[in-house]
Amino acid sequence: MGRVSRRGAAGLLVGLVSLTAALSGCGSDSADGPVTLRFVWWGNEDRAKVTRAAVDEFQKRNPDIKVETEYSGYDAYFQKLSTQVAGGAGPDLLQLDRATVGEYAGRKVLADLGEHTGKDLKLDKIPANLLEGGKVDGKQYAVAGGATTQMLIFDPTHFEAAGVPVPTAPGEKWTWAQFTEAMTKVGAAGQVAGTTDFGWAVDWFEVWLHQHGKSLYTPDGKLGFTADELAEYWEMIGTMRSGKGVSAAEVTTKMDGSVQNSGIVTKQAASEIGYDSAVTGYFGAFGPNLKLAPLPSDVAESGMAAMPPVSFAVSQRSKHKAAAVKLLDFLLNDPEAGKLLGASRGVPPNEEIRAQVCSSADGGSKAVCDYEAAQQDKIGPAFGAWPTGSSAIKRDFQRTYDDVIFNRVSVADAAKRVVQDAEQSLGS
Repeated sequence: MGRVSRRGAAGLLVGLVSLTAALSGCGSDSADGPVTLRFVWWGNEDRAKVTRAAVDEFQKRNPDIKVETEYSGYDAYFQKLSTQVAGGAGPDLLQLDRATVGEYAGRKVLADLGEHTGKDLKLDKIPANLLEGGKVDGKQYAVAGGATTQMLIFDPTHFEAAGVPVPTAPGEKWTWAQFTEAMTKVGAAGQVAGTTDFGWAVDWFEVWLHQHGKSLYTPDGKLGFTADELAEYWEMIGTMRSGKGVSAAEVTTKMDGSVQNSGIVTKQAASEIGYDSAVTGYFGAFGPNLKLAPLPSDVAESGMAAMPPVSFAVSQRSKHKAAAVKLLDFLLNDPEAGKLLGASRGVPPNEEIRAQVCSSADGGSKAVCDYEAAQQDKIGPAFGAWPTGSSAIKRDFQRTYDDVIFNRVSVADAAKRVVQDAEQSLGS
């Protein structure tokens, strides 16, 4: 998950709109002879290190395929990607998220992977609920690069000092009231907030909605929540902010979904809600003494789901689709690739590779495997793909929350603004 800046989102949409005419044709679809592929992704240095190692292994086995790799932070990644693709110089294999799979597929940027499935690309070991996240209008345009779910990652020293227990064992849970009380106690006892303010990210609001039998978007791509529901959610978080249960506005406004800027890594919060696909990055940046716990819920439905943290797709304009698909298949299905990648993008999407990786995992990868095993009864199916327009909604959601936490607008008015802007984005 990452923050989409106003300029980044605008660049993304403008770049994509210009593709309609530019993508009228595509290049050669041959992997014969020496070829050079470009493979790009966003993420931290931990993800880059293991991904490059996997690519190196692929090149050893396929000496006629050279792979140039590139990565950056989320905002910079999509700003550069949209510019390159619009100019006809996009990568062959690229990484996308829920807010951009639909955008890129809808603008004819992505190749239909269904043409390769069962031949060059094996997807039979990847759960159907993960594959659904890469489908648009029934066609497979992207494939999950891993499987992740929501979590609370925390530094136990702060909670122990405050005498606050955290439910980590299988079957244990807490309510939102208990969570609020716990975060407030931790904030009052130390020099850090109980948790990083999570009101900025639409992802966590989506979890809360599912706990209440609602959804962020309807199956036909409409808005699935009301302004009153968003206001209730933000008011709940506001009660924590007043007692240092969540981070101060000056800290929260810097959140962008990256590990290096997170409240827990910068030692400004004792915990943080996130996806477990980021745990190896947290361990690398903070240290190995972090622990994982489930999200609070007032009902039996946890709201946590088996999600694709990122998806891989092949460019429609790639001159070497067959080679790009071969690399994609290797990353998804090869045991050595699975061992090298570990849980850098969540647990492996291939169920057989996942079992192999988790049986010998250590460090952050083991923490992810152990957490998902402990919470397996609470983890439901994926929420589904986000519709075209969702990247703008994600941006506006955070921008409006900044106005809330700096007291520039009331929660009620801010919630109404989000709904109005979202309805306009979905209708555009």
